Amino acid sequence: MEFIINYFTTNPNLIKAAIIISGYFLTFLITNYLIKKIVLKDKEASDVDKDGKIAEADKKIIRDGYIIGKCENIIILSFVLAGEITGLALIFAAKNLARQKDINDNAGFFLAGTMVNFTTSLVLGFCIKFILTFIP
Repeated sequence: MEFIINYFTTNPNLIKAAIIISGYFLTFLITNYLIKKIVLKDKEASDVDKDGKIAEADKKIIRDGYIIGKCENIIILSFVLAGEITGLALIFAAKNLARQKDINDNAGFFLAGTMVNFTTSLVLGFCIKFILTFIP
């Protein structure tokens, strides 16, 4: 057991990798929680297409948004950790173009989800970068 502890404490690259991997998992967990508490907090929010009823189409839009959001988290966190902040504009623009019809139908819902994902991923990305500066 002592060998394992010594190996991890003397190898800073393993510590950095563990922090980065933990950051990705933490981003997923926090954004899941925030999306459920902020964006999908009531039944009205689940009526994504605003037709007055919650149908399979609404569930599909939410499911697609979940997948897009997780990919968004990975890309944003990766860009922040790589120091490529300008690449974030490309993600934001591409997502808005791809979901333009959905955004026109219910802008608040989609904007709230995007902002929660972007803000959480950015904050965690910068926190991870800051923590990594203390590891040689």
